[in-house]
Amino acid sequence: MEPNQREELRYAMETQFRYKFYKSPEFPFLPSLGIRHIFQGFEAKEEDLGFIGMLHLWWTNEDNGIKYDNPRYFVKGTWHGEWFDRLEDGLKKAIQIQKENIIWDVNKLLQVHFEFHNELRKREAENKFKEETVEMAGLTSKKQPLLN
Repeated sequence: MEPNQREELRYAMETQFRYKFYKSPEFPFLPSLGIRHIFQGFEAKEEDLGFIGMLHLWWTNEDNGIKYDNPRYFVKGTWHGEWFDRLEDGLKKAIQIQKENIIWDVNKLLQVHFEFHNELRKREAENKFKEETVEMAGLTSKKQPLLN
C-alpha cells in the first residue's frame, strides 16, 4: 500500500470512528470514569490492504476552543489521536499506559483482604465458643422434653 493511500484511509477511518465515538451515550462520561485512552485497530481484509494501523485516542483536560450551539455541561477536554504502523507498537503503548495508571495499591488490597478474613475467622470462633459454652453449661439440651 502506498503511504499516501494509507494516510487517506487512516484519515477516513479516524473521522468515522470519532463520529461514532462522540455520538455514543457514554462518551461524555468516559473521563469521569477514568477512561482516558482508547485503542482501536483497523484492517481491510476485503481489499487485501492488510493492517492499516492502530489508532490511539487519549483525553487531556484542556479547552479545545469549540463553541457549541446547544452546549452540554460536561468536563471540557480534547481527544488527541496518533496512529501506530505496527500492532506490536500499539500494544506496547497500551501496556505502558496501563502500568503507569494503576489506581490501586496491591499491597493495600491484600492487607484489607487479610484483615477481612481474619475478622471473619475471629467471629466464627467466638460464635462456636459461645455455642459450646452454652451446651456445656447445660442451658440447652439436645434431648426432647418429656411431656406429662
